[in-house]
Amino acid sequence: MSEDVWLAERPRLLSLAYRILGSWHDAEDVVSQVWLRSADRTDVANAPAWLTTVTTRLAIDQGRRLKALREEYIGPWLPEPVATELLPEESAVQRESLHLGLLRLMEELSPEDRAVVVLREAFDVPYAEIADCVGKSLQACRQVVSRAKQRLPRVTHAPERDERLMAALVTALAAGDMAAAVELLSEGCVLWTDSGGATKAARRPVIGADKVARFLIGVSAAVPGSSADPVNVNGAPAFRLKWPGGTRIVVLEHDGENISGMQIHSNPHKLEFAL
Repeated sequence: MSEDVWLAERPRLLSLAYRILGSWHDAEDVVSQVWLRSADRTDVANAPAWLTTVTTRLAIDQGRRLKALREEYIGPWLPEPVATELLPEESAVQRESLHLGLLRLMEELSPEDRAVVVLREAFDVPYAEIADCVGKSLQACRQVVSRAKQRLPRVTHAPERDERLMAALVTALAAGDMAAAVELLSEGCVLWTDSGGATKAARRPVIGADKVARFLIGVSAAVPGSSADPVNVNGAPAFRLKWPGGTRIVVLEHDGENISGMQIHSNPHKLEFAL
């Protein structure tokens, strides 16, 4: 396979593997393996299809290994955030499937089912090709996507709403205003902190508007001298908290009105591509 073909396809393959694995580091490893397998192939009639199949199968295998490893992970495991400028150019519809809220929910799927959903919903691959790629029947692939659509919300980008909520939350936390913070959160708001034991963080999700607000204000008070800067990860607004001793990427999930979920990424090993 020519290097020109490979270079043209590599961004798409990285994006595919990342969606299946939730880790850019592991996606890069998978795509490197694909390159090694493709470098001396001269008998491939349809290079994009062949590369998609090999990438998907290797990502599924890696996903199985990661499932076992993540059971031993300290605290919640969240998808690895990636700065938007590092991601390949994609349509607005495709970008929706990169939202960290959706990738978090997709962790509940098996690697095989996740690959089916990604191929169909993010890349619009025909079901017949998906079935051949993952080794399932066509009907089984349709059922996987149908069940996933019932469980996974459709994420629509609302950057202005994200930015307003983030600005209001940062202001409330800086002022230590518990009432203002609670007002921004939905009643069942959930906060996840991903540190892998590398930094101090909650080992379990914090659930409920009052508890989430109290947790955030407590953390803000405990680390004076912090600053919050807007960033963009996975195609959506987020903010970066910086203070002596650490950096966090904070991602909001909202229901259109209030903050329904919050991801705090503080494992430095998983922030390389976000900072």
